[in-house]
Amino acid sequence: MSDEGPVQRLTRARLRQLQKLRTARERRAQRLFLIDGEKLVRDALDACAPIVEILSTTPELWQNADLPLTALGQADAERLSDTRTPQGHFALIRDQLGELQIPSSDRWQVVALDAVQDAGNVGGIIRSAAAFGVDSVLVGPGSADPTHPRVTRAATSAWFNVRISRSVDLHTDLTELRQQGAAVLAADQRGVPLQEQKLPSMIVWIFGNEGAGVAKQFDDLIDARIAVPIGEGVESLNVNVAAGIILHHAYERVHEGSAT
Repeated sequence: MSDEGPVQRLTRARLRQLQKLRTARERRAQRLFLIDGEKLVRDALDACAPIVEILSTTPELWQNADLPLTALGQADAERLSDTRTPQGHFALIRDQLGELQIPSSDRWQVVALDAVQDAGNVGGIIRSAAAFGVDSVLVGPGSADPTHPRVTRAATSAWFNVRISRSVDLHTDLTELRQQGAAVLAADQRGVPLQEQKLPSMIVWIFGNEGAGVAKQFDDLIDARIAVPIGEGVESLNVNVAAGIILHHAYERVHEGSAT
């Protein structure tokens, strides 16, 4: 049994409080969010994430976690989860996401999301960012909240392995990054083919809204627009797919020693 005390039972009042975390507004107000699924909870434990409590239909699985444990019924798990067949394992995590932090090294990459609305896309981009050595992901206004359960599920363990920040004013944050010497490169199918673009040592990759692309308000900050070459008859790539290709290309260039 956990050193924190006996396993607690979930009360109706507590269930209602946790259900409120389905909304981004309530998650921000409580500075808490839930993650859903056994593997994701174990990933959070491995990453020493700021877990407040574990809730499970089989709390005995978590007796060695040294955290408060709450036992759930299957009906409770279904009420807490946004999936049709929840696994019955949740972790309540303290939301410690802050605002922009400037990387301290002389070679870095930041991903900025401009109104990327689909939670699966935001999570997928976070996953690619972690996989390809990006220093941080800056989630701008109008984008899916990074603590949304679909974001955390799509990002998997990567959510805990890359710095994620919220931006209240993305234009101001990009201006600050640019003043630190970064080039702002925007994903845009009308731009220069990816392979033809020389990559500087400090980059901000900006990925825009699924339908509208990068907003015009950033035109004055963009140093180059980058396109992923695609076959005829296809108008564009999903932003998550495009981000993965671009970040993988940049990762290869860095590790080949050819980035300039």
